[in-house]
Amino acid sequence: MRLAEHLGFFLVLALAIVVMSAFFSEAEDGPALRSLPRRYGVFVGACALVAAVMLVLERLFLTLD
Repeated sequence: MRLAEHLGFFLVLALAIVVMSAFFSEAEDGPALRSLPRRYGVFVGACALVAAVMLVLERLFLTLD
């Protein structure tokens, strides 16, 4: 259950980060709201990619010992 809690907390915080970024980067609210799903997907996907690379590197360097 801990993993689900952590993932949920991450997704909520990621949404807050993306919303703030969208509203600070767009002059109007309409385009900012329309860009939220794409921005959120890119942010979460990029975070997942970074986590995957870190896990692969961890596995690689642990097997070199």
